Amino acid sequence: MWIETAYEASDDIPLPSSDNSYRGKLLVRMPKSLHRRLAETAEHEGVNLNQYIVSLLSAVA
Repeated sequence: MWIETAYEASDDIPLPSSDNSYRGKLLVRMPKSLHRRLAETAEHEGVNLNQYIVSLLSAVA
């Protein structure tokens, strides 16, 4: 409805935005000891390493 009204009033209608700068993929270098601790904890929690790290990041973001 808004687009129709804006069009009839000759108002500017912005194009849909597309933010392609974030792909959801990140490469992180870390010490082997940290990698091992994270992997072991993820296994203990019954999730894969990626899921475990995402949950940790979500908790602090």
